[in-house]
Amino acid sequence: MDKSRSVPNLHVRYKRFQKEQRDLWEAFSIVEFYAPKIRDAIKDDVFPSLTIDRIWNESDRTLDKNNTYGALTSLERRGNFRSTMLEIVLVFEDYMSDLIELVYLDIPNKLMSFQDDSNSSGYQKLLKLMLVSSDKKEMIDRLVEEKIRGLFYGNPLDVFEKDKAKLEFGSFFKDNYSSELDEFRKIVATRNIIAHNNGKIDRKYQREVDPTAQLGRKIQIDRDYIKRSIFILSLLAAQSTRLVVERIYKDTPEGKLGRAIEAFQK
Repeated sequence: MDKSRSVPNLHVRYKRFQKEQRDLWEAFSIVEFYAPKIRDAIKDDVFPSLTIDRIWNESDRTLDKNNTYGALTSLERRGNFRSTMLEIVLVFEDYMSDLIELVYLDIPNKLMSFQDDSNSSGYQKLLKLMLVSSDKKEMIDRLVEEKIRGLFYGNPLDVFEKDKAKLEFGSFFKDNYSSELDEFRKIVATRNIIAHNNGKIDRKYQREVDPTAQLGRKIQIDRDYIKRSIFILSLLAAQSTRLVVERIYKDTPEGKLGRAIEAFQK
């Protein structure tokens, strides 16, 4: 394990994650602020009409004021919230996947510690053979990819509650951020029903988040919920990175990461 390279790489990757989340919030705020003003300008004929080239073999279409006004209203009241919710979770999961991958590639033997349903004694023997083989780099890369996919296609909450990714979190999140983990559960469930059920509450959401939620009702997302979700995801990412830097690499968080940790502890 080469700490001299891994820790700086972690700091750079965290800095990029922080910027991506900030950019998503700014983009959300821009649409929220300007969409009503653009609607008013269109109503007053300040802007020219938009001509859209069609996807299928149809002639181009020029939108009238009513069509444009309606599309902007939909973007402001629905599209902006839903797309932002999807993106903030996507960026978070992408970051956590990179964090886990870096640790596994540095310490492949961490793959040996998994005891999930897919691990039989035969699988463990095969895994040991792969780790000592002459072609183990490619094999490890594939194993890491599969393991990370399993973590986030399953229950990502287990990464924090049960340290399922073996990042030496221990009980840190359960002891210090139990209410934030409950919020994270809701954030993931909200993203899932937006992505897979057109935003309608299903039985899985009732079972995991809110048994009193009305089945089939559209989930309600407001500005404060988006903002709070970004805060929760940023907190989990920062503390996860800090724990990896301190407990696995025996180093100190610095730069953007160090300042973020200080801010979350206030």
